[in-house]
Amino acid sequence: MKNRIPTRRRRPRPAPGSPRSLVAAATLSLLTLLLLGLATPPAATAQDSATLTPEAEAMLEQAAARTGLSREELLRRYRQEQGTDAAAAETPAAPPGLTELPAGADEAPASRRGRAEPLVILPFDLDIEEAAADTLFVGLETDATAAELFGRDFFRLEPGDFAPPSFGPVPRDYLLGVGDEVVVDVWGDVEFRVSRLVDRDGAIVLPRGGKIACAGRTLEQVGSAVRAALAKSYSGIGGEPGEGTTFLDVGLGALRSIRVFVVGDAAQPGAYELSSTATVFAALHAAGGPGPNGSLRRVQLVRDGETVTTLDVYGYLTAGLREGDGMLREGDTVFVPTRGATVVLDGAVRRPMAYELAGGETLDDLIRFGGGFSADAAADVVHVARIVSPERRLPNTPDREQLDLAPGARAELRDGDIVTVDRIGGRLENWVEVAGNVKRPGRYEYVPGMGVAQLVALAGGPWDDTLFEKALLDRVGPDGAYAARDVALGEVLAGRVDDVLLQPRDQLNVIGRWDVVDRPDVTITGAVRRAGAFPWRAGMTLEDLVLKAGGLTEAADPSRIEVARLSEPAAESGDAGEGNGPATRPVSTIPVALGEDYLTHAGGFALRPHDMVSVRELPWWELHRTVVLRGEVFYPGAYSLERPDERLSELIARAGGLKPTAFPDGARLVRAADGIGNVALDVRRALDKPGSEHDIILRSGDEVRLPQRPFTVKVDGAVGYPTSIVWQGGHSVGDYVARAGGYAEGADKWKTKVVYPNGESRKIRRVWRDPSVMPGSTIVVPWEPPREGDGSMAAIKEVAAIFASLATIYLVIDRTN
Repeated sequence: MKNRIPTRRRRPRPAPGSPRSLVAAATLSLLTLLLLGLATPPAATAQDSATLTPEAEAMLEQAAARTGLSREELLRRYRQEQGTDAAAAETPAAPPGLTELPAGADEAPASRRGRAEPLVILPFDLDIEEAAADTLFVGLETDATAAELFGRDFFRLEPGDFAPPSFGPVPRDYLLGVGDEVVVDVWGDVEFRVSRLVDRDGAIVLPRGGKIACAGRTLEQVGSAVRAALAKSYSGIGGEPGEGTTFLDVGLGALRSIRVFVVGDAAQPGAYELSSTATVFAALHAAGGPGPNGSLRRVQLVRDGETVTTLDVYGYLTAGLREGDGMLREGDTVFVPTRGATVVLDGAVRRPMAYELAGGETLDDLIRFGGGFSADAAADVVHVARIVSPERRLPNTPDREQLDLAPGARAELRDGDIVTVDRIGGRLENWVEVAGNVKRPGRYEYVPGMGVAQLVALAGGPWDDTLFEKALLDRVGPDGAYAARDVALGEVLAGRVDDVLLQPRDQLNVIGRWDVVDRPDVTITGAVRRAGAFPWRAGMTLEDLVLKAGGLTEAADPSRIEVARLSEPAAESGDAGEGNGPATRPVSTIPVALGEDYLTHAGGFALRPHDMVSVRELPWWELHRTVVLRGEVFYPGAYSLERPDERLSELIARAGGLKPTAFPDGARLVRAADGIGNVALDVRRALDKPGSEHDIILRSGDEVRLPQRPFTVKVDGAVGYPTSIVWQGGHSVGDYVARAGGYAEGADKWKTKVVYPNGESRKIRRVWRDPSVMPGSTIVVPWEPPREGDGSMAAIKEVAAIFASLATIYLVIDRTN
């Protein structure tokens, strides 16, 4: 058993385009930049901007926008994943999605404190993509046995779909806090820009403006405070916006991150760092949405122990309303309560799914959540399969009951109800159909009083090759019984007879004449380019058929053409037979001579249906007959045979004779004709006695091969070591076998044979001299076939079976007599 190398079990790769793969891609982009040395391990959050290059900063912003996580959270997770801090490497990592780390995890060892050395990390592991995805991806657990819950897939969108913007305007009620960047622009009499981060005291310090409190104040309030402070130093700044000769604008640059908590029945509860403009949706999406038992209708924003807002996700999904999607603040808690009553909606609705209902919602609300009835819904009655309440359950009775409700009824639904909307039937009545040989076959609306003529007219009318004598009308009665009727279509369309009135679901079959009648054809064979059958046409001549067949070949004899024709019955020609009715002659043969001017000749021999034309070939006509001569002659190559009986000796003489290096005993011929294949030649006798039986007559396509003299003998098969041995005159078969290691155990010695270079083979003899071995020969020693069982016992059993059969036959004959 081979040693097995232990390998780490790989996680399945996320599907392309899935949320998990997108998160992994964004994380890998950030990790790549950090690996390239674009980032250094920041000592504190406030120093991140100073330790990242502009390229890394831009990539970090893109990753934050796509994942919905803050830049600090991404950097923290990167360090935790790669183990850049010794403490992080020694302590267990936080669960995915959480920002809480064990105590001391952020403390660098003493040997690295105060040093700003670049990151040095080993190359990525092959599973880095899966690892990054597992760290950032928020999974969703679904019950495969239940219907898909409406709204659950909303939280499978790309991370970042609900991430707040990193740039742009902020709401008017946005409260500044520690870490926000305040940007002051002044232009007019003086021009300058100042950017300041709100420090730990909640304030910023402006040149010639002093210290201005910002934390806990709105952007508008901070703008007024900055205007008042700078107006003391710059006389051109007015008291209100737009006044004075120096103008001022206060905005925000980079926004701070806040930590919020998602608790309850969330898919991934925990603490999350989000942008300061994040809302409840962003926090809920970062946590993967509600878990399998979490509510989508009553997500609560809790602040300082009080519920500030309640978010109903269904309001956004069904009406686009985001009421309750409040803006988050530092330390807020998003609470996901347990899911309320859940009802399954199935059948003829636009979104058959499971839905969570809030208190007081009825059947109409459920149908509205499901997108309303579909066009084929039977909306007059809705079926409800309901679980019987515990107090009503009795022994030996089902625990579910069937209720039928009418839409609009104010019946309240209960948890576990299965609501089904039936579909209308698929039967169609008010139609008639026309098929077959009309311009536009198909179904048409039935109108009372409609007849066959009107239906055919609606279908564009019949084609000219229609069988007007009869059309078929298939009818289905009210009770479903089938009936058929013939229609004289031509008489009806001409108005010579009364029209046939139709009934709903009638099918009129208009038949084409050539659908029931075979088109006659004529056939041509022999010396034409495209032999075969061709449709017969009235007035068609022999010359026309020859042209359709591509014309005559060079081998054709225009004077020898035969036309085989079916004869008419003898009774029609007035020749009657004796005693057996009218005599007939099935086929007559007509010889026809086609002139050289058949292409321009007017008229010609008229053909009849089913004529068979045979164009004969000229006797002895053929193209060049070629053979190929290869090997040791002075002029090898392809030769055209001069006569039908040209022989091998003549061909060799035309090729200049044999070279001194030729080996006549190894000559052979390969004949493709009739699948003959290899033919052993005796070239010496053919050259010594031209015209003898050894001097064979050549045929077109033959290939004659004359090899050089070989110098080895090959020994193959059941020998000690199959090999090739240098030929030596006078050595026998046994000598060569001995030099190849002798006979192997299991060799069938007496079936050894010698295969000569020309393909001829001979077996060794038991009492006479073995065949000679010439250069280029192959000695083949076969293996003995395996024995099937014990030979003596098999023979005894066979004899016993024969005697038993004879005894049985004797007894049967004796009893019969």
